[in-house]
Amino acid sequence: DVPFCLSEAPLALAWGHGERMLALPALPRAAILLVSPPVGISTVEAYGWIDEARIGAPHRGALLLDPASLGSWSDIARMAGNDFESVVFARRPALREAFDALARTGPLMCRMSGSGSALFAVYRSDRDREDARAMLGPRHGTLIPTRTL
Repeated sequence: DVPFCLSEAPLALAWGHGERMLALPALPRAAILLVSPPVGISTVEAYGWIDEARIGAPHRGALLLDPASLGSWSDIARMAGNDFESVVFARRPALREAFDALARTGPLMCRMSGSGSALFAVYRSDRDREDARAMLGPRHGTLIPTRTL
């Protein structure tokens, strides 16, 4: 997060531990819903869990990315992923439940932020975001409506 925040890039594709980034042009503004669950995740533990899960796992193959194919939220949604999700959700079922509930609200994209525990969803409109907010209610934590810059 820190390298990105120190950059002047409006958007970046990051890999490794987030220290390697490719700056991309800004995407159209979008409605975002942040969910701050009442579940804490220790970053140190999360990195330990992911290291443990990778022991003996095959290395990923090469991947060629075309920056032109990352120009919309739908494009980003197809490519987006967070390796922490599987290991964190396995150890924090309440967080998995919150993620699943958020995903059921029909966003363009839904992910966990970093090593957790915050979740976010990107919506087509403010109205879609507000409908999602009403559907979720307070059950899974604090809901924070916002927009991309």
